[in-house]
Amino acid sequence: MELINRDALERKLARILGRDLRGELERLMGYLGNPPLLTNVPYDYWQNGWRAIAKDVEPILMDIYLAQAEGMMLEIGIGVDWGMVNTAAADWSRRHGESVLKELFNTTYEGVSRTIPRYYEEDWSISELSTALERWHSPIRAEMIAITETTRASVEGERALVERLMKESGIRMIPIWLTAKDERVCPICSPKHGKEITDGKFPPAHPRCRCNVGWDLPEVIE
Repeated sequence: MELINRDALERKLARILGRDLRGELERLMGYLGNPPLLTNVPYDYWQNGWRAIAKDVEPILMDIYLAQAEGMMLEIGIGVDWGMVNTAAADWSRRHGESVLKELFNTTYEGVSRTIPRYYEEDWSISELSTALERWHSPIRAEMIAITETTRASVEGERALVERLMKESGIRMIPIWLTAKDERVCPICSPKHGKEITDGKFPPAHPRCRCNVGWDLPEVIE
């Protein structure tokens, strides 16, 4: 099922992530000092700095998850215990948001640790260092994460609804991989279009994946 208002949701998430990443670059440059030293950055920053971003990101992931679950329920025409779906949405958005943002900070640390020596080797200015570090705090990175995680949240919302439906109503639905069928469809996803998902691997298949899932007509579980 395609996500309604997908473009607007992607833009919202990208905008918030972009703003937060810009703020993190400013904070990081303040920690590094002049001359910059990676050891000046508190250990706690790399371990817990992501939590500030999580406060902004996790509610959006939860909203996407719930919106898609609700849309799926309306399309099927069978109700489920919505309280359980809400609980699942809160749990998933918290766990997954933590996972994504921890990884973001890990890769940022690796990038920063590789870049700092160039400041000395190439006689950079602080401004040049800041420009080099923008790579890990850029709008492009924010957009990539937003597209990928919008896909993931919408698919997980559908899956949660279907799993609840199976438990409560004895109905089984077959997941079918669907691409966007436009010029952005990649060689990874194109062969999957229209095929049943049998390996438990749902979209997104890669960064910036915009695929979704269709569900076969329900069958009563014997």
